[in-house]
Amino acid sequence: MEEKFLFQVDKNFSLPGLGVLLLPASGVPELQELALHTALRVSLRYPTGPAETALATVEEIARTEMPLIRGLLLTQAGAASGPAGAQVWWTGAEVGWEELL
Repeated sequence: MEEKFLFQVDKNFSLPGLGVLLLPASGVPELQELALHTALRVSLRYPTGPAETALATVEEIARTEMPLIRGLLLTQAGAASGPAGAQVWWTGAEVGWEELL
């Protein structure tokens, strides 16, 4: 399956004990179509280095006076920070729970 560009990271937040939350600047239609907490295998492509494969779950956050926005939570131990400007790509396949445990 060919990888599809999802979004460019606008902001990232380290959530101790949970992982790293990656947020796009605006809505991502592909993420809107998925149920919350759906696990995905994604590829992070950095402007200055090689790509990295990661597991992420679809999450949604609300901010005061802002619309809901969906992003991805990198869940594996030692997850990279996914710096602003990194690109997130996805093959279109979901990850089963057996791969997450």
